[in-house]
Amino acid sequence: MELIDAIKKRKSVRAFKPQAVPTETIKQVLEIACRAPSSVNSQPWEFFIVKGEKLDKLRNMGVERVSQGNKPNPDVPLPDKEKGDMGLPGIYKKRQVVLGVTMFKVLGIAKGDQKAMMDYMASMYRFFDAPAVIIICIDKMLKLLTYPLIDIGALIQTIALTAQEFDLGTCIMRAIVDFPEQVREIVGIPDSKNIVIGMTIGYPDWDHPINSFQSERDDVEDLLTVVE
Repeated sequence: MELIDAIKKRKSVRAFKPQAVPTETIKQVLEIACRAPSSVNSQPWEFFIVKGEKLDKLRNMGVERVSQGNKPNPDVPLPDKEKGDMGLPGIYKKRQVVLGVTMFKVLGIAKGDQKAMMDYMASMYRFFDAPAVIIICIDKMLKLLTYPLIDIGALIQTIALTAQEFDLGTCIMRAIVDFPEQVREIVGIPDSKNIVIGMTIGYPDWDHPINSFQSERDDVEDLLTVVE
């Protein structure tokens, strides 16, 4: 696949075939993606590939904790509403709302349908039934500093693009790492690591309506200032 095609066609895949992805294939994807840029070549990333019974335990844990009303508490801090931080403001919130409205329309979820919304939430914490997930960590000595997180951003985009070359789809998901202490226990991640983000990986089910959905992007002219 040509690079520009890969960039344009990449999307968050939210429905997967049950077909297993060989671990060696995922390792190939990661080996290529590790060519992503990092500040002073620090390469701050570490990976855990989770499949099989451990992945089932991870899914069950997330669904159970959410159904019991537990709030996400990932290692990368969320907005603190008690301190007046309400999350995305202005145009950024608007984009989030448009995404949700459009996606739920594709899924046939009507506004106010709480059962359908809860079912979707459960599917999210099942990681859309992907056959494998990748959990990306950094050493706690880096203390979630800005530039290592920028490096992780470059890395996960490179993973998502590389996966397409192997006919695989991905979805970058905070839900995978929302409950880090439980994730550490199930996966065996040392306390010396901060859990940054998770990614699903698998063969997309292109017949599922959700995979026909692709989020919009603003016109670059509205985002651009040229200084000469």
